[in-house]
Amino acid sequence: MPNAGHLDDARAVAIGRAYELVGLAQGQNVDAEIGAAEDEAAAQGWTDVRLLLKWARTMAARETGLDNTDYLQAMVDLAESSGETVLLALALATVAARRRTLKRAVDVSESTAIPLVRAVALLDDGGGPVVHRAAALIEVGVAAQELSFWELAVEYYDHAERVLDSAGDPRLTETILLQRRVLSYNRTEVVLDWASAQAMIGNWDAAVRNAAAAIPGGLAAIDDDWPPSWEMEHRAHLHLLAALAGSAVEIALPPEMFSTGVSVASVVALGEAIRTARAADDADAALLAADLAGQIGWATPQSTRLLCMSIAARLPGVPVAAVTYADELARLRWNARLDQVAGLRDAIAVERQRREHEQLRQQVLVDELTGLANRRGYRAYLNALLVPEAEPREYAVMMVDVDHFKQVNDGFGHDVGDLVLARISEILAAHVRPVDLAARLGGDEFVVVLAGVGPNQPEKRAQEIIDAVREQAWDELAPGLTVSISIGVHRGGAQELPTLLTDADRNLYRAKDSGRGRVAAS
Repeated sequence: MPNAGHLDDARAVAIGRAYELVGLAQGQNVDAEIGAAEDEAAAQGWTDVRLLLKWARTMAARETGLDNTDYLQAMVDLAESSGETVLLALALATVAARRRTLKRAVDVSESTAIPLVRAVALLDDGGGPVVHRAAALIEVGVAAQELSFWELAVEYYDHAERVLDSAGDPRLTETILLQRRVLSYNRTEVVLDWASAQAMIGNWDAAVRNAAAAIPGGLAAIDDDWPPSWEMEHRAHLHLLAALAGSAVEIALPPEMFSTGVSVASVVALGEAIRTARAADDADAALLAADLAGQIGWATPQSTRLLCMSIAARLPGVPVAAVTYADELARLRWNARLDQVAGLRDAIAVERQRREHEQLRQQVLVDELTGLANRRGYRAYLNALLVPEAEPREYAVMMVDVDHFKQVNDGFGHDVGDLVLARISEILAAHVRPVDLAARLGGDEFVVVLAGVGPNQPEKRAQEIIDAVREQAWDELAPGLTVSISIGVHRGGAQELPTLLTDADRNLYRAKDSGRGRVAAS
C-alpha cells in the first residue's frame, strides 16, 4: 500500500472523510459522495481508503436491505492485496459481524467464528494508523456481540478505547471523536443485551451490577454532535439499563423519538415492566409487558426483546409448565453460550500460537535486510519441489551478483551498500510470481528460481531485471552512485534443481568475464 508507513495530509483528509461516510451511510443516501471518494482513492493508490469506502457501501446496503456480500468480499480482497494486517483484521471482523445476515457466503470460511478468530490474532501484530486499529477492534466487538459473546465484546471495546487514548495525530481528531461515539453506543447496547440475558435467567444481582456500571459513562458520552437517531436509541438503551439497575437516574427521552419509529411510550412501558419484574411482582409486570412484544421494533438488543417476552409469559392463567419450559430453555441457552465463549477463547489462543510459530519460521527463512528468502528459505523451497508428488515442470535458476559491490561499500559506505541491496531485492521481488522464488544467499549474491518456464523466458526475464536495475535513480541514494548486476541462467527439470545453482553460477562468471551488466545462459 503506498505510503503505508507515512500518513501525508491528503491521505489523512481522505481517511477522515471515508470514516465520516461510513457513519453517514447508516441512515443517509451518500452513494454519490462515496463514488467520488472512490475515484480519488483509486487515482491516488490509497488502498486503505478504498477499503473503508467499500465498508461504507456495506453499511448503505444493510440499511436498505440489499445484498452486501460483494462489498464485503471487495474489502477482504483489498486488505489481502495491501499486505496490511490491520486492514485484513478489519475486513475479517466485518465479515464475521455480518455473517448471519449475508445472502451469500464470503470466500473466507463458512463459520462466523473463523474470520473472527483470525481478526483477533491479526490485531496482535500492531501497526497501521490508530483509527484503523480502533475500527478493527470495534468490529471485533460487534461480531462478538452478534454471537452473544458479550464479555469478549466489552473487552475489545475497552481495548479500542485504549488505542484511541494513545492517538496523537490532530488531523484525525474528528474521526477519533466519531469512533468514541460509536464505542459508547455499542458498549451501552451490549451491556443492555448482556444484563437482559442475566435477568432472564433470574440472576438479577449480576444484571443490576452490569447495568449500573454502564450508565454514568453512557450518559457522559452524549454531546451536541451525536447523530439524532443514534442519540435517541442510545437514550432508550440507557433508560432500560436504569430500569434493570433500579436506578433513580432520570434518562431524558426526547419527543423526536416518535418521528424515527421509536415510541417513547413503549420504552417507558418496557422500563416499568422490567422494574416491576425486578421487584418480583410477576403478575403486574406481565400485564405491563403483554402488549409490548410487537411494539419494540426499534434497535432493541435480542436479549431485551426476549426478556420482555419472558416477563409477558407470566400472565395469570398461563400454564406453569409453559413458563418453566421457557425458563429452562433460557438457562440452557446461557450455559451453551458460556461453553461457546470458552471455545472461542481456546480457538483464539490456538490461532495466536499458530501465527507465532509461522512468524518464527519466517524469521528463520527470511533475510532480515532485504525481506527475501535466505539460504535456508531457498533450501526449503527446493525441498518442497523435490517431493515425489510435485507437479513436473521446467525450472530456471538465475544467479545474480552486484557488479563491483566492494567498491560501492568502500566508496560510499556500508549503509549505502545496504540500501543498494534492499533496492535490488525490491526489483527482484517485483519480477517473480507467487510460484517463483527470490532469495539472498549472502553478501551481494542473490538467486531467483522461475517455475514452469518456456523457451527464452528466463533470459528475457533476466534482461528485464538488469534493465530495471540500470534505470534506477541510484544517485538519489548517493551522488555519483551507479549500480549494475550480472546474471547467470541455467534451465532444467525439478530433479536437476540441486545442480542448477552450480551451473547458473558458472554462467554468472561468464557474464562477468564478458564485461558485466549482462546475462549469460547455457
